Amino acid sequence: MTIVAAADGSALGNPGPAGWGWYVDESTYACGGWPHGTNNQGELTAVLDLLQQTAHAGEPLIVYCDSKYVINSVTKWMAGWKRKGWKKSDGKPVLNVEIMKDLDAAMQGRDVRFEWVKGHSGHVLNEAADKLANGAALAYQEGRTPNPGPGFAGAVTAPVPEAARGTAASSAPAADVEDLFGLLEADEPAADEQPRAYTFSADQSRIDPDWVHRMLSQSYWAADRTREVQDAANKGSRCYGVYDATGAQVAFARVVTDFAAFAWLCDVIVAPDGRGRGVGKLLISGIVADLEPYRIRRTLLATNDAHALYEKYGWEPLPSPERWMIRNG
Repeated sequence: MTIVAAADGSALGNPGPAGWGWYVDESTYACGGWPHGTNNQGELTAVLDLLQQTAHAGEPLIVYCDSKYVINSVTKWMAGWKRKGWKKSDGKPVLNVEIMKDLDAAMQGRDVRFEWVKGHSGHVLNEAADKLANGAALAYQEGRTPNPGPGFAGAVTAPVPEAARGTAASSAPAADVEDLFGLLEADEPAADEQPRAYTFSADQSRIDPDWVHRMLSQSYWAADRTREVQDAANKGSRCYGVYDATGAQVAFARVVTDFAAFAWLCDVIVAPDGRGRGVGKLLISGIVADLEPYRIRRTLLATNDAHALYEKYGWEPLPSPERWMIRNG
């Protein structure tokens, strides 16, 4: 008999309180998390725990997952990473390497098929796994330990790897990478926290340059950016904002584009009092809708450890990364 399950992860703040969860049915599910971790750590650990808890069953396993990053890591990239001593093609260490090594071990001798499913699309198992992961993250945010669930009958699980515990050293994004969602909320807001009082706008005249520079000077990727440089960047970009009921700006992002073949999303930031209220979702969905009529062929962004989040908005890993090059100024 084939085991069919869904696995998902969540991080509030990314990094921040994080959770993972997998779901088979109402009597077979599990979740967990950490006070501080990333979305990718949650996504990976959900699959790892599912593999470990079902190892004794000896049955084929189908895993529904809304993260192509996770699926590709396990099914496409892992073999090459191992051959290179757990290094990526650019020679840099593989992120979350301890979880990856445990996933590699857990996959040995198993009959596992991964199926990608679009997140928040009504898929019953995926929605249940997402609810478990988000609930675990919320529990840690509130200083509680989540109920781990019944797990898989007869399971003997291995301890969660140290790198998945959510320590600041293992989960903090690299300072030279614009991990855009790092200052957005990572998950859907609760029903009573929908952004009714907030409005999205692509009106360039509404951008508050003082607020933008002040907020970005507190970020890890633009802390040393001068006001002059920021103003020039804004002038050469299509800027977006979210505003509260008083008209004050609470979120910002800009897109560099030719409105035909290429776009680059960057400098995404949300004010602290707007996080966890759906402001980030309002901002990103508004940008996607604004650019849609131009049918831009490629819209890129850079992220160190938030791949799974961007996938929910349509981004996916580069199909041929070996073709891309960069020249740093």
